[in-house]
Amino acid sequence: MSYLVLARKWRPQSFDEVVGQDHVTRTLRNAIRGGRVAHAYLFTGARGVGKTSVARILAKSLNCELAAGASPCGTCSNCREITQGHSVDVLEIDGASNRGIDSIRELRETVRYRPSKSRHKIYIIDEVHMLTTEAFNALLKTLEEPPEPVLFIFATTEPHKIPSTILSRCQRFDFRRIDTPRLLEHLKTIVAEERVDLSELVLYSIAREADGSMRDAQSLLEQLLAFSGEGLSDDEILDVLGVVDRRSVHRAGGAILQGDSLTCLQVVDDVYRRGIDSRRFCQQLCDFFRNLLWLSVGKGQAEAVLDLPATEVALLRERLGQASPESLQLCLQSLVRGEEEIRRSSAPRLSLEMLLLRLSQLPRLESLNRVVDELERLERAVSGIAARGPSVREGRPALDFPSTQANREPRGTLAGQPSAEEPPGPALPVDAGGGGGVGRAPSGAVPPEEMVARWPAFVQWLEGKDPRLAAKLGQSTVKTVAEGAAELEVLEIYENLFQDAATTKVLSDLAADYFGFKIDWTVTPRLSVRGDVPDRTRKPAASKVSPRRLVMESKVVQQALEILGGELIEVRSVERDQSARAKGRSPKASP
Repeated sequence: MSYLVLARKWRPQSFDEVVGQDHVTRTLRNAIRGGRVAHAYLFTGARGVGKTSVARILAKSLNCELAAGASPCGTCSNCREITQGHSVDVLEIDGASNRGIDSIRELRETVRYRPSKSRHKIYIIDEVHMLTTEAFNALLKTLEEPPEPVLFIFATTEPHKIPSTILSRCQRFDFRRIDTPRLLEHLKTIVAEERVDLSELVLYSIAREADGSMRDAQSLLEQLLAFSGEGLSDDEILDVLGVVDRRSVHRAGGAILQGDSLTCLQVVDDVYRRGIDSRRFCQQLCDFFRNLLWLSVGKGQAEAVLDLPATEVALLRERLGQASPESLQLCLQSLVRGEEEIRRSSAPRLSLEMLLLRLSQLPRLESLNRVVDELERLERAVSGIAARGPSVREGRPALDFPSTQANREPRGTLAGQPSAEEPPGPALPVDAGGGGGVGRAPSGAVPPEEMVARWPAFVQWLEGKDPRLAAKLGQSTVKTVAEGAAELEVLEIYENLFQDAATTKVLSDLAADYFGFKIDWTVTPRLSVRGDVPDRTRKPAASKVSPRRLVMESKVVQQALEILGGELIEVRSVERDQSARAKGRSPKASP
């Protein structure tokens, strides 16, 4: 007997031998047992997942001469003929080579004849999506009302190409991709039966490379068995097959997490030298970071979802502490976009190198919750330092750690307040005869006429009550006080703040606690910002800088003169020119 490849030798011959399609086999078994077999079935799914094999098993179950229940015996003449493809009542048609309307007409002619020796006449049309539109239309009537013993089974990898009129006349079964653990277990069974010693790493790499296809996994294993007798190592075997081994993926992933750009380039060179597809390697890297992200955020439920071997999980857990979930998500997003760029690129190797270099140089992101926790810890530490204050023996001022932006407003030196550059001395009274020291409220009501002199002491006292309000009153003065009303002069930037009713109410309540009477405020702005209380009796000194010098120092004027090659003749005042023209005189140059 001639040699059979593994894909044919290990093709399932009963529903029990089908791997990874329990939802399909269970439904078909129940339909056979209950006598609810439909006249048309549509099997869809990826390549090599068992569509044609299940169609043959269904045909054997319906035509088996010694069938007990829903399982074919495999020994009767009908089962043997169907397995070998010689049955005259089970016809397998290739839709790609018999796609025209003439082939469908011939099928319609043969449908009228009853089966020769079996209970059912079954047509298995593989790749049915290749039929033309005219062929589908010619098949509609026969498919909707076939003769009683006739059964149609369609198989396709592209169900979206089948007209809806055909889909509505069939029972559709979607075959799933076989997960990696099941593929690995089946490969171990085959290797044990074939008496070949292969490591689990090699079998796992083959299962991952098969991407859910049993036929692809068996074909790769068939090719591997041809090399296993030469005593090659695991790396050499995978190198010969051109399969992406997990070691290269883990090496590249570790280099990305550690920011090792040189190792990334070396991995790409090794992958290119071995003839591995750059896009396929990028897809394996996507799986690597996806698994890491699952383990990072999935807690104890990740392993059940991923279905990875224990050795793979152990290798992944070693990488968990090297990046936060946010960094892993950023890497995964970049890899997904990079895979599309590699697919469309005319230089895949160069695109893969640039992708890995970008990933190795990405900024390391931290979790927002971790950043917030760290900020809260620092805030508690700073608050503890500020609360302890200075040492009495040292006599140094306490460190000022403002907790809000309002406390950082600039304040000048008030009368009786120590300068920022000088060490604090004993508190001096503002008015020797008033009895009210700086930083404490007077014992009784203050006469209104003394309010102007005591205002700096009030601001000093206010720092212990409302530091924000005291900071904004640091450059303020009280000009006049009469009959419970006072004119408050504040910096222009705080004018709108002190015109707010809520702010003036707080100020009035605090002033009443200090001075002993209610005050209605009239707020006026002040433009100057000086370190001491401004003296309104002094006139500002006249500027000694001439207007011509100011104009010549202007960068705009300098650029204009340089570009135009001109010369400054005179400087005139715009206001004087306009006034002179209005009076009918010629304008004069300003000094």
